[in-house]
Amino acid sequence: MKDTVQDITQQLFFDICGKKPMDIDMFFLEQQYFPKINYEPRMTVYFPMPRQIQGLDTIQGCVFSSLEKSQYTIFSLFFASVCHAAGHAKITNFSNYKQWMKDKNKKRAYETFEFIEDIRVNKLLEKEFPEYYSEIQKIEEYFKNIYEKKTLEDITTSSKKIFSNTFLTKIKTQREVLKKKILDIDPKDKKKFIEIADTVYESSNILSDYLLPFADHYSHPKRIEKWNENIIINTNGVFFNLVERFGEVWFEQLKRRAKIRKKYGGIAEDLEFDKIDFAPENIGEYLRLRNATHLFLKKMSSQMKMTPNVMDEGMPEDMGWLQMQAAIQAVAAQNNNIQIFEQDDYRRIEEEWAIVVDTSSSMRLKFDEMKKFAICLGEAANEVNSKNGKWGFFTFNNNFTIVKDHYENYDQSSKSRIGGIEIKGLSFIADAVKLCSRILERENIERKYIFLITDGQALGTYQADKKMEEAIEAARKRGISVVAIGIPTGVTKIFSMCMPYEGLRKTIAKFLNAYTLLAGDDL
Repeated sequence: MKDTVQDITQQLFFDICGKKPMDIDMFFLEQQYFPKINYEPRMTVYFPMPRQIQGLDTIQGCVFSSLEKSQYTIFSLFFASVCHAAGHAKITNFSNYKQWMKDKNKKRAYETFEFIEDIRVNKLLEKEFPEYYSEIQKIEEYFKNIYEKKTLEDITTSSKKIFSNTFLTKIKTQREVLKKKILDIDPKDKKKFIEIADTVYESSNILSDYLLPFADHYSHPKRIEKWNENIIINTNGVFFNLVERFGEVWFEQLKRRAKIRKKYGGIAEDLEFDKIDFAPENIGEYLRLRNATHLFLKKMSSQMKMTPNVMDEGMPEDMGWLQMQAAIQAVAAQNNNIQIFEQDDYRRIEEEWAIVVDTSSSMRLKFDEMKKFAICLGEAANEVNSKNGKWGFFTFNNNFTIVKDHYENYDQSSKSRIGGIEIKGLSFIADAVKLCSRILERENIERKYIFLITDGQALGTYQADKKMEEAIEAARKRGISVVAIGIPTGVTKIFSMCMPYEGLRKTIAKFLNAYTLLAGDDL
């Protein structure tokens, strides 16, 4: 099994919907209360992650006093949202409704769309994933009972309660009739979808104010006034086994992240970043970027890996691929100076890298292109340092974001975080350089590099340009080479090497030349 909740989720999601990761964007956000789906321009799914608010654990409008006791309920809700969203990814065609929605009340039009498509998703899950569907139905009934009970409690007189019960029963019957019609629609018959949509939209009682917390709803509140407190949801079978797995992995994930956050917090106390956190994950965007740059990845990685960074000390080592013809010649001539082994790698000593990418608002115009270079550099870093080096990948604006810590593997989670990089905020270049310098200083490694991808516009702090120059000068005095990519020609003196971004091909060529020169200077 995978070792993060995000990895497990991605696997399950795409197993259910049958789509390719490049077709759908997926984000896991702590700042969001409820699931959300955007269907255009590409389907994007946002999953809320468990998070603490004032010491209490929360998810989907529910609050719990103990994560350990409530983990099964929390991840039952989470997994239900995964199944529901994956169902939409498989069968929902938003284009059926797009034209129909124009000039209608947006809230009611979306509620109509959700009413129809949620029925279809439930039928899909019932048919193809009955072991998931049966447990999701339990969760759905649990919340419906809470809603109906509250509705009756709010009614003061007995006669009104009787009327309300009768009314609810009538509405249920009407919904069942519509449900049958919806399930009878040929998925290719757009006209029938519009007819049903008209009926639902114009029916004053069909749409309910009740919202399932694990489903995406246009009307989910941005602010929660009343939380569901310490609810208990019990599930069984395969569904429960996965919920249990989510809980186990989540606790381990929290421990790892807390350890990493503590490390960075300890060396960043005097810096001006608002916070230090992990980048959001989006595996689909990473795969699209990698697909767009695959022609350059191997060239960059192999050429950097072949660049020697240590002085040749004479005789080659007696290791590598045995060259039989040379061996016969050496024996016949009794000449020990004949090299009989072909070295399978160029001689290199440890290096430590910090790749740090400016994600401030000033980068917006060129960032799509520069992000391609960033992913090439990340792949090269993993190849060059895979045997005996360390490397980290970070982004910054007025926050400092961890994409890959030096002690993390370059696994699916790290790659997904590259895909989740977003542009916003100010540009604290000086603090980014200072923090990366402190990270590199913690290791006793001779070759140290900061690869800074930025436009050089340091914004958001007093005397930002001066602070940037001082931070870079201090790094270089500590033996750290600072290479800047993306800064216009002319702003070059303070860096070890500096180059503008001139398209992926030219920039990679210039970078490879710069890296070769730097490695040669260190010999």
